[in-house]
Amino acid sequence: ISREAQHWGSVKPNPHNPQLWDDEDLFEVFLGQEYRRLIERVAACGPKILEIGCGEGNLALTLAKRNLNVSGIDLSELRVQRARSKSLTMKNPPAFQVGDLNTMTLPSSAYNCVVANGSLHHILRLEHILDETQRTLERDGRLIVFDFIGMGKIRKLMAATLYALLPTYKPYREKFELRHRLHGFLASEHERREAVEHGRTSSLHPHSPFEEISQRSIVQKIRERFEILEYHTVLPFWYYLAPKLLFPPAIRRNAVRMFRWLDDALVATRLTSGAYCFIEAKKRV
Repeated sequence: ISREAQHWGSVKPNPHNPQLWDDEDLFEVFLGQEYRRLIERVAACGPKILEIGCGEGNLALTLAKRNLNVSGIDLSELRVQRARSKSLTMKNPPAFQVGDLNTMTLPSSAYNCVVANGSLHHILRLEHILDETQRTLERDGRLIVFDFIGMGKIRKLMAATLYALLPTYKPYREKFELRHRLHGFLASEHERREAVEHGRTSSLHPHSPFEEISQRSIVQKIRERFEILEYHTVLPFWYYLAPKLLFPPAIRRNAVRMFRWLDDALVATRLTSGAYCFIEAKKRV
């Protein structure tokens, strides 16, 4: 837990390994529509909102600006401090607190909506936080999730091969030095949980013991506890490569949009599901 908190407290943009959320244009192409859907659905459930895994507070702050009563919990004390500093001038700031979602107890019947945006796949004791979520929701309360649920070994192997062969922001020599991390990149949810159980987390990710520790089980365990009102998946493959490939500036925007079109086309064929899912679920009475 300490290593996981330290990792997220020190995360910052890496020009050699760019991520979707580090680039406003890329974020808009791949995640913008789903992020706005998330905001609208959560806002419609208010006024009392809890975000689990709030990070530096961007979503919580956006919701608070809509006059919602927002609380946020995150494992990293540094990220919570940054979130609080962003809210200093607000009239209705979110209430941010540090907490371990694997073990903490939530207040009973306290919220109309619990939202998890990209956080559940980092939680080891998923059953615990979902049970607590059910308990902390008021009658007919909503759980709204947008999260990573995994790509599978075949798609990950294809992505790793293309990443190794195609020109990226990371030079070829440095990519070759990453070959020892392929095993961790390809590891399934079951393999990751076994590694944690036996203290072998460094073989999976050098800094984050709980990276992708929960994947497809997110949907399964939510179904066991809640009534799912909406479920769909997006971004099965190309979203992973798009931020990392080195394009000439003149064609970058069109190339990125082409990757989004390819991902949408893959989902439309129904031959594969997306690596990210959107879930709106209702508390069972």
